[in-house]
Amino acid sequence: MSSVTFDFTGSRYVVTGASSGMGRQVTLELAQAGAEVLAIGRNSERLAAVQAECQERIFTAALDVCDAEALEAAVAEFVQEHGKLNGGVHAAGISEFTPLKAHDLATAHRIMDTSFWAGMEVLRLVTKAKYGEKGTSTVLFSSVSAEAPVGGKIHYSAAKAALNTALRAAAKEICSRGHRVNSVMPGWVHTSMTQQAEADGTNMDLFTQRELLGFGQPADVSGMVLYLLSDRARWMTGAAIPVDGGYLA
Repeated sequence: MSSVTFDFTGSRYVVTGASSGMGRQVTLELAQAGAEVLAIGRNSERLAAVQAECQERIFTAALDVCDAEALEAAVAEFVQEHGKLNGGVHAAGISEFTPLKAHDLATAHRIMDTSFWAGMEVLRLVTKAKYGEKGTSTVLFSSVSAEAPVGGKIHYSAAKAALNTALRAAAKEICSRGHRVNSVMPGWVHTSMTQQAEADGTNMDLFTQRELLGFGQPADVSGMVLYLLSDRARWMTGAAIPVDGGYLA
């Protein structure tokens, strides 16, 4: 068997949702590959644990990605100290059980703000000349729920589908400056979000049957993210790529 390795030495990235799950895995792998990473999350203790894995290349900012001013301030400080960004990853997101009969507008806005609007803000900051180098690459975390919605997850599915549509339009705007943007659509991966879905009463047997290769691990998704960030994907933009164990097959 052969292995795939990446060299991101001398590059800089911002990763949201970096304190847990797939965002954490991407942060660690980028740092291990030589990149300097601004790891953003809400939980300062978990961020500190991530930073402890590679203190010389992981830098943290504890904030809510829905706070656009705080997000930009953290990016500006990182860029001032380390140099302009080569890309970003928006892995922050929340998934709550929101059936139509129990529609709650505040929860709906929180899901959309975290998954979609914050993702657009990350993309804006990364591609802004003040903060980003020419030819950046941004990866947004969508979900198989964008194409195969789950009952009771109306707002989560809508937010993830919105990402996939928006990035196609954004790709047309930013390509003149060499910037790229793509999304990954993970299937069911063993993370705290999956555990929450089980706690909400989701029948996981329905998804086990569709996952042809079984439930995934964060490392099963992070490889695609690093590929999209790398120069090997320099001819890819505006794409939404399933990494789902065959869920959408």
